[in-house]
Amino acid sequence: MNKIQDLVQSFEDHISKINSENPEFFQAVALIAQSYGYPLSNAAVFNKNLKKITNLKYILVADNPGVTEQHEECYLVGKAGKTARNFFKNNSLVSDFDEEVAVLNKTFIHTKSTLDLKKFKNFKSLLEDSEKFMANLAVDMLEATEAELWITGCSELGEKKLFSEYLKTLKSRCTKNPTLKERIFFYPHFSFGNFSKNLNLVLAKNHGISIENALKAASLQIF
Repeated sequence: MNKIQDLVQSFEDHISKINSENPEFFQAVALIAQSYGYPLSNAAVFNKNLKKITNLKYILVADNPGVTEQHEECYLVGKAGKTARNFFKNNSLVSDFDEEVAVLNKTFIHTKSTLDLKKFKNFKSLLEDSEKFMANLAVDMLEATEAELWITGCSELGEKKLFSEYLKTLKSRCTKNPTLKERIFFYPHFSFGNFSKNLNLVLAKNHGISIENALKAASLQIF
């Protein structure tokens, strides 16, 4: 797991650099946070739970760090996060979520609402670079292990959409290493029960199917 630990450390160093070298960006994020009535702790957010990984089985990707995430410096720790953790536990996919699941995002930039990212028109290159960085991080982890990569939330994945650079980078890496596609899956968000609704449709149509095969069949066709 030394490679994973190196990647996590590189991620933490990158976040520290972004936060320290971009005061105007921090102020722009802080103004949006202030409009919602809460103080900003981190504009670019690292996930401290990544340091707990000892046996990586899944790489789980959400959108971007929300209010609780930026305050606690941990990803997917709100209601959607609890739903995700319960899913993995209840289906015996992992024995210890924090040790076996690397939770990432499509960008490390914080906003209360993901669509607020569209307000950073003066920092477009920073946002795009953050998506490229996170996509490369996910694939680097994938290549270093036998893990599966689950990307949740696909409505903004596509050309000219919010996370277009993330998808473009992912496609580019898969072109260089086509076998990666066998371990990449796309699903709806865990929020509002969307992940479960999608999976339950597959389970209902395929009586007796294992959860592992159902998950593969439930993957959305993004590329």
